[in-house]
Amino acid sequence: MDNRKMKDHTAKGLRSLISESDNPVFLLETDQDLIFEANSASIAACGPYNPIGESINNVVHIELPGGLVFFDNRWLEPKRELISLNKKTFTKLVLQHPASIPDENTLFTIRNMIAVLLHRLRSPMTGMQGYLELVGSVSDETDQRKLSKVSEGLDYLFEIMDELELLHHADAFIEDEPDSELSNAESVIREILYTFDPEIRNRISVRNNSQNNFQFNSAELKQILTLLIDNATEHSSGAGHPIKIEIESENRINITNWGSPIPDEIASTLYYPFVTTKANNLGIGLSLAQIIASRRRGIILLTENSEENGICFSLFCSPESLD
Repeated sequence: MDNRKMKDHTAKGLRSLISESDNPVFLLETDQDLIFEANSASIAACGPYNPIGESINNVVHIELPGGLVFFDNRWLEPKRELISLNKKTFTKLVLQHPASIPDENTLFTIRNMIAVLLHRLRSPMTGMQGYLELVGSVSDETDQRKLSKVSEGLDYLFEIMDELELLHHADAFIEDEPDSELSNAESVIREILYTFDPEIRNRISVRNNSQNNFQFNSAELKQILTLLIDNATEHSSGAGHPIKIEIESENRINITNWGSPIPDEIASTLYYPFVTTKANNLGIGLSLAQIIASRRRGIILLTENSEENGICFSLFCSPESLD
């Protein structure tokens, strides 16, 4: 078999290995990382541009360290494996949605369920609150204490419902149009920190490694970072282990605390609502931050999770301009 026939035979064999995947898949010549084949999902995402024969670095944006990939206007996790055909070795690169983050359909279902729950509970709870106000003037001290406990319980339920409302109406946090200018991330962070008590603020250090503006809408950046900083302060171990905020590049901001590492069973579904290590917490903050980030082609990932290096959440924004 001549070289051309051998190459055609190899291409057909490799194409059959990746044709059924819904995820973008590239087959790379291992020695040079040149794209030898790609499945239909990858080809369609490239539009009129033909990726075959190109370096993978010219087709996808690879964020280092960590290797997260930006392709088809979204952040994806790469999975590499070696495969062999006709005595030649190739790298199979599969780009997949991060398993810890719920997809759009899952979030849509969850938010619809929350809407039903809120609708069913609001009216009877408001009625109970009104009834308590009517009978609240009892003279017996024992009865007053009992009614006070019931009232406290209702107030707590209303606080829970207010949290659920935040997730249900997450789109309200998203600006109609992106900023015409990019964000000065350090200024946004300083503005957020000013709202904290001095005791907490003095534990937070900020380091800016980038000379460029952050490629994200500033109003939404403030919403996301507020949620992430709140999460860090809530889970930090105290004054002995300060919180570190690092603007690593124009595409990445890291927020690190030194609390207890997140258990694997929690980390695997961390951005789903109601996943939390705190007894009195609904686990809404990270879900809300993720929704806001995703609307601007951003993503939040747990990039460190150890006693030695801390617990780090990183916000990645699109490497492409919002304009």
